[in-house]
Formats: sequence, structure tokens, C-alpha cells
Amino acid sequence: MRTPCVIILSLLLAGCASSQPGAGLTAEQARTLAMQLANDKAATLYHCQPFHDGQPARFAEGRWVWTDRRGVGHEDVQVTVELAADGSTNRVDLELFDSMNRVMWR
Repeated sequence: MRTPCVIILSLLLAGCASSQPGAGLTAEQARTLAMQLANDKAATLYHCQPFHDGQPARFAEGRWVWTDRRGVGHEDVQVTVELAADGSTNRVDLELFDSMNRVMWR
């Protein structure tokens, strides 16, 4: 009689644990993974790795989202990383903004 109760209790607890938002990662783990992915893409495209700290990722609409913007010389690099709840990569969007004033010569 005790074994079926233990099995039922285990199944109930497993169901509760897997239904928590973002059960696969914590906000800090999602931030760390997102920074790594952002730096990998920045290194490939722009030969820099500007993301070393930042706010924790936020869990919204069933996925982790992490955004940051950093100055690199005369340019800014902005990134948005989206991760599935389990940590798989959904999207890494990296943009480069040139903040240097340009003078047009005629």
C-alpha cells in the first residue's frame, strides 16, 4: 500500500516541477548563456566580445529574453538573445550602431 502512494506522490511532484516557468534555467543561468552566445556572435562579426555583465534574463511568454547595449570605440553594439525555457537558442540579434559624426565633403 505504501509503494503506490510513493509513486503517485513522486509523479505529482515531478509534474509540479516541470510546469514552473523557465524550469530548465534560472535567470542567472539564462543571462550567462545569453552573454556567451552574444559574445560568440560579436566575435564572429565584429572581432570583439563586449558583453561581460548585465541584468539577469527575464522570462516572458514562455522564453528567456536578455538584452544589452555596449559602447565599443565609436560604435555601440546592441544585442537581444531569446532562449527557450530549456536553454536552447531561439534567436541572437546583434546590431552595430556607428555613433561617429560624419562630415560630408562636396
